[in-house]
Amino acid sequence: MMEKIKKVLDGNIPTGPDNVNGGDGLPDWMQFVITAGMFFGLFWVLYLLFHPVLTLGDTHRDLLNIILGSFIASFGKVIDFWFRGVKKKDK
Repeated sequence: MMEKIKKVLDGNIPTGPDNVNGGDGLPDWMQFVITAGMFFGLFWVLYLLFHPVLTLGDTHRDLLNIILGSFIASFGKVIDFWFRGVKKKDK
């Protein structure tokens, strides 16, 4: 038990298997959580923008539109990550 604690304290945190896309650096559970978090964030911003009762000031509406634009730009990377055919190996 103490050996496991020492490994964690030294920075060797057990993160789990990395099988998706041939082992690309992040554990599979972490990749899924990041993607799910991005989708949650997108739906939350859309909910705030189009809520039928909530009234936003012009400044807040502009900021939410900027955030929405950045989410849409970053979704290209998420889609590329999950659906690309071949993984490039950086040398």
